[in-house]
Amino acid sequence: MSQRTCEGCRWFRYDMQYHGKPHGVCRRNPPVNGEFSEVHGDSMCGEWADAKISPEQAERRELVRQFAVAMVAAGSQEMVHQVWQRAAELADYEGQT
Repeated sequence: MSQRTCEGCRWFRYDMQYHGKPHGVCRRNPPVNGEFSEVHGDSMCGEWADAKISPEQAERRELVRQFAVAMVAAGSQEMVHQVWQRAAELADYEGQT
């Protein structure tokens, strides 16, 4: 997993080096008065999104996470194991297409 700083975020756009650190703008929210928020690459916030994966992959990860939480809440360990095994098979197949 990437370090959750602005520099590794999907919304960060690099502009320049400032005092030896990456500096740019955050494009998570619309510009205010025509300008995006300026941020340092080592800053952090709660809206971080991994720049290394697509929005579709991020959505899929979130759905899998929610599914896992629901399965654990259901309490059947054998069923959870079977579902995860099948999910792994489908994930392997998806990578081959």
